[in-house]
Amino acid sequence: MAVPTIGTSNGFFQRITAFRERFGTNGALLKSLDVVLHKVFAVSIFTVVWLEVKSLAQMPAPDPQFEFRFLTADEVTKYAEDPTYYLEPVMAERVRKGREVCFAALCGNRLAAFGFYALNYIEPQHASGVAMSFPPHVAFMTYGLTHPDFRGARLHGLIMGRALQELGQRGITEFASLVARSNLASLKSCYRLGYISLGNMTIVGGKKRSIGVYPNAAKELGIRFGRNAMQPA
Repeated sequence: MAVPTIGTSNGFFQRITAFRERFGTNGALLKSLDVVLHKVFAVSIFTVVWLEVKSLAQMPAPDPQFEFRFLTADEVTKYAEDPTYYLEPVMAERVRKGREVCFAALCGNRLAAFGFYALNYIEPQHASGVAMSFPPHVAFMTYGLTHPDFRGARLHGLIMGRALQELGQRGITEFASLVARSNLASLKSCYRLGYISLGNMTIVGGKKRSIGVYPNAAKELGIRFGRNAMQPA
């Protein structure tokens, strides 16, 4: 049986060196460990993060060139034609059916940044291999991206904060999400906005099927994982 490889040694070490320059030696060691665990043993470790609207940090005033709003399913379909955004057709269908919403920052007719938020339930293939369900007042961020041309404007945090404010009109007062524990840039952005960590989730397997160990703090807040997740009627 072939042993999974980590890719070319030069490429791997170049990425880790760049990571160390940005996040220090401890950050580089954590990244290296997570890469080995995932590539060799199919183990992935995510931090479950949680944000309450009352804990939302004060957000800076956005650049007036950006418009913030929800996208329609047809708009998601249109932007999915651009491979830069890594959008799949199923995402537009989920928006159309009301299973998910997409909140975005637009610069003219360009999509600068966006975030997708699942309501009530998310299938394992859309949540790193683990089905999850949530109380009615919780939305789960499934995917977000800032276009390379607009990075540096802190749109990631603005999108999340404004989305939570807008969804508050629908009775949603908390966000939950999964962030790879070694994705230190995303975690830093989350904590800056007011997110807290509920602990780490460790899963073994792929996106379609896996087994996992889930943080008790998340369960106590009503998040259900795996076979305990409740699918909508």
